[in-house]
Amino acid sequence: MVEVGVERGVGVRECLRGTGIEPETLLGHAVVSRAQELAVATNLVTAAGQASGLGIAVGERLSLRTYGVWGFALLTSPTLRDAAELGLRYLPLTYAVAGLRMRVSGDEARLIVVDDHGCPAALRPFVVGREIAATAGILRTILGESPRSMRVELSLPRVCTGYEKALGTPVRFGAPGNAIVTDTAVLDLPLPQADPLTMAACERACRSLLRERCSPCVAQSVRAVIADGVTEACAVAARLHLSPRTLRRHLAAEGTSLRRLVDEARRASAIELMTTHRLGVEQVALRLGYTDAATFIRAFRRWTGTTPGAYPPS
Repeated sequence: MVEVGVERGVGVRECLRGTGIEPETLLGHAVVSRAQELAVATNLVTAAGQASGLGIAVGERLSLRTYGVWGFALLTSPTLRDAAELGLRYLPLTYAVAGLRMRVSGDEARLIVVDDHGCPAALRPFVVGREIAATAGILRTILGESPRSMRVELSLPRVCTGYEKALGTPVRFGAPGNAIVTDTAVLDLPLPQADPLTMAACERACRSLLRERCSPCVAQSVRAVIADGVTEACAVAARLHLSPRTLRRHLAAEGTSLRRLVDEARRASAIELMTTHRLGVEQVALRLGYTDAATFIRAFRRWTGTTPGAYPPS
């Protein structure tokens, strides 16, 4: 993003303003948070404007090799379908800010950009352009060329020219959504660099990286949100600037789930209210948001294997 900004007259410090990122940080290996990344994007879009096709320009630079082992896993998959499924399964290892989903219906396959990650409205054209351009480039790399049936659909108005040339495929503007579309048959084409053993090794590495990157930070963050009284999946995900689907994937990668974490918090609260504050079953049920004592008793038995009246077990 900074490289594209500099080329368009936006200085390095202007791109990084208010992010806490120093210019020298860009020369080494450092972790940049999603919030920092979005702040850089905001600075870039504010200074250069949406009409300049910034998202496309940035997405073009995200070649498959920049994704490391995730990219090798896609490149060595048996078919495009296998590559797409693997890529989506480990999407948190990529630079994607928006969500991506594959939908196959009849003779048509669509890879859809879904803005369910709480991206600010002012950044959506940039984010959509970036994800579409990066994905189109990845498809060209692993297939060796763009499929003749491939096209891009964008909900954006035609804000600048050159999209077709940049993406290497026809583009339809003003569409209902944002997607890369191709014939379903393309999904089962054998990939030229398929190597099952390499792909399996790369997937194991992806699985390990996902655990390292997502654990324990996501579970810890979820526990903090639950402590504030927020337990509904969409609300928890929104507080963490994630989609519900991505939240589930992160938690599954570290061997837990939102329900398990909510139960963990309620169990701890129930025991504290009963043993320390000496509250009765009805009062505890009310404090924890249960509709009645019977429902709370069933939950408590599931958590501890006994009833509130028999706790602690002898």
